Amino acid sequence: MTSLLSYTLHDGGSGPLLVLSHALGMDREAWAPVRAQLGPQARILAFDHPGHGGSPPLQGPATMDALVEAAAALLREVAHEPVVWVGLSMGAMVGMGLAIRHPSLLRGLVVAHSAAHYPDAARALWDARIATVRREGIGPIADAVMGRYFHADFRAARPEAVAQARSTLLATSPAGYAACCEAVRDVDWREGLPAIACPVLVIAGARDEGTPLGLSQAIAQAVPGAELAVLPQASHIGAVEQPEAFARLLRAFVRDRCAPGLAEAGEDGADGYARGLQQRRRVLGDAWVDRSLAGRTAFNTEFQALITRHAWNDIWGRPALGDRTRRFMVLSMMLGLRAWDEFALHVRAALDGQDDSRLTPDEIKEVILMAAIYCGVPAANHAMGIAGGILKERGQA
Repeated sequence: MTSLLSYTLHDGGSGPLLVLSHALGMDREAWAPVRAQLGPQARILAFDHPGHGGSPPLQGPATMDALVEAAAALLREVAHEPVVWVGLSMGAMVGMGLAIRHPSLLRGLVVAHSAAHYPDAARALWDARIATVRREGIGPIADAVMGRYFHADFRAARPEAVAQARSTLLATSPAGYAACCEAVRDVDWREGLPAIACPVLVIAGARDEGTPLGLSQAIAQAVPGAELAVLPQASHIGAVEQPEAFARLLRAFVRDRCAPGLAEAGEDGADGYARGLQQRRRVLGDAWVDRSLAGRTAFNTEFQALITRHAWNDIWGRPALGDRTRRFMVLSMMLGLRAWDEFALHVRAALDGQDDSRLTPDEIKEVILMAAIYCGVPAANHAMGIAGGILKERGQA
């Protein structure tokens, strides 16, 4: 199945790919406040659901299953890796469906301001909205939708944000909007929730009248290990009403649950990554680090981020031992482990190091002689050959 969904991909950062899935009647631009909070280091795929923004309506009935399959096709075509799905309202319903029907596509799921099922009374309200839109268009419901999406205090304080959301709603195809309303009305993921295996964060708005807290609590209770967070000053579109708090929850969830040990999308993690990259350049040299970073792929980018933050910031950056002492230690350990590529890398780096951390050929020789006693003569003999070859290349033999 080829995807017809319109999307924007920012893949120049690091960490897991975040897929931003918008609410009914909105589009991918509704995520702009959260994207600004996440910053350029986050990898983001934002898209428009069928019948919204730049995406054409579905061909055939717009069921929730159909929305899920359209999203799955997009992920297979564009993402090429398991993603962290960040869904809001309808977008979260699609995310729950992916976690149930296509679990291999997700590494994490954020369910924000959403429901897994609606009671009959709510379904009747959906019927009335659908009938109005099919008969008269979206205009007659626009004010009521804004009232449900944003609480009164936000509407008074941020009229320009509400006006932008209203404009997006009115630009939505009435047929596409009504079709997605039917899919939302009929959603029922209750039986599948206990089978969701990926980490899940449920976000609710304390002031959300359209999707009360109880519906979010029901999801969090049904999904094993799910967390529930409540935004105190949010109604239904918390990503616009409280983007800082929303992004903070998202960063912590990605760091702690979706990519343990990787915090590139977080405030502290971004600083740790930057410090680690600086340390890595100081020890190994700009040329080698630039080649390594240029070789990043979707497969290895998280590993690159992991070693930069943890090996180079958390360990090499500790103040108790300087770079010079650590060079002796690493050369000894690489020799003992017979990690010859790494041994050669660190021999070159030690010879090219800054004045306060550079090792001389005689000091490297002493490392190898000591290792002959404690790691074995054959390993030390091989190391002597590698180091000697490097020194010969450099005219230092």
